[in-house]
Amino acid sequence: MKKWILGAVVLASISFGLSAQQHKNFREGNPTERAQKMTDRLAEELKLTDEQRKQVSQLTLENANRQEELRKSRMAEFEAQKAYRLAQNQKLASILTEEQKQIWEQRKEALRNRGKDHSRGDYPRGGRLRFRRGR
Repeated sequence: MKKWILGAVVLASISFGLSAQQHKNFREGNPTERAQKMTDRLAEELKLTDEQRKQVSQLTLENANRQEELRKSRMAEFEAQKAYRLAQNQKLASILTEEQKQIWEQRKEALRNRGKDHSRGDYPRGGRLRFRRGR
């Protein structure tokens, strides 16, 4: 009996692991695929009629296309900001002396490492100490 239970647990865990590997991230794929998946899911859960399914399909496709456009615009804006920061840093470096550049680099490094000192979990991301009861 124990072998049967153990075998069932092993098979269940293997099948769960395989299904987790096959599940793709919802955000992956093109907007048409995402809209189709959402439409299928809604049609199944809400038991949509054919006419409702067509309308929902159109709506989800419109939404998926808009989300894709927003994602691309955010990425373009991020890249533009990154290029601007790099240009500003280069301009600043051309103004500074070598000694000042070293101090500037040390300052930037200190800012990068600012949160790494508090890795014990007592500090949230903001860097302020959380007060816990029972300590």
